[in-house]
Amino acid sequence: MTNRARRPPARVWVDLLRNASRVLAGTDANDVILFGSQAMSVYTQRALASKDLDLIVPGITLTVLDQLCDTLPHQGKVRPTFGFEVHDYLGRRYPVGKIYLRHTSGFPMVVEFFQTFLGHPVTMLAPFLTFKDKWETRVQVMVPEAIIGTRLAFRPPERITPFNAERLDRFIRNVEGQVDWVKVNTFIDTFGLRAIISENLAQLRTKRIRIREASKNLSWP
Repeated sequence: MTNRARRPPARVWVDLLRNASRVLAGTDANDVILFGSQAMSVYTQRALASKDLDLIVPGITLTVLDQLCDTLPHQGKVRPTFGFEVHDYLGRRYPVGKIYLRHTSGFPMVVEFFQTFLGHPVTMLAPFLTFKDKWETRVQVMVPEAIIGTRLAFRPPERITPFNAERLDRFIRNVEGQVDWVKVNTFIDTFGLRAIISENLAQLRTKRIRIREASKNLSWP
């Protein structure tokens, strides 16, 4: 069985998103942005399967994580566990909270709460955010141009895996006609991602993998 086959179906993380959004709305951590691969699902007809749920929540705290553990849907009597770590993102502080649980469906899941965007203040994302009605809830999410820029900028050592390259290429095709590539380039320059994206695309080429529209439409010095 492949890793892809083992991924929990999208309905699992969507259920967690609905519940987490409802709880966070009643706290000081009520600014919630859907992140990661799940953000692509807002713009596609079929939501992508995922083993985790990624949220940008600038106001996340240990107290809020503890509260969420009491309310997120989980299986059995074992309470979800949580933790809070401060990572480094290219020299910037990158605080991340995590909740580990077994969903009522039986699938193990991780819910990640990023306090910043790649170590940058979340306020810098403002020009690249929008609200969408999806899955019977109101979702704040990055615009497609910002999702493309973010997904192209995975860090070493893993960088963009063939699996993620395929997902991104399919996403770009799905939103074809909606993408403003000038805005993609603006996003990349706002967050200083051009060098790492250039390296990532070059590495993909060595594997004979191309994200065609990205290679064609990105600006280079």
